[in-house]
Amino acid sequence: MLIENVTHHIDEEDLDWFPQVREGLGRKQLQELGARMNDLREKAPRSPAQPSALKKAVDAVVA
Repeated sequence: MLIENVTHHIDEEDLDWFPQVREGLGRKQLQELGARMNDLREKAPRSPAQPSALKKAVDAVVA
């Protein structure tokens, strides 16, 4: 069941969401978004046991 759900999610992203994002954003905006995501990856908690992990997860969802 998990594999089926994950596969469905991946297909949905590839076939529906990503094409819409590419249409809605220009190349420069996509590059800036990718750079920002890379920057944030450096600061992201590596383990759920880190004290700031929960706060960062909540902030990411709420922001």
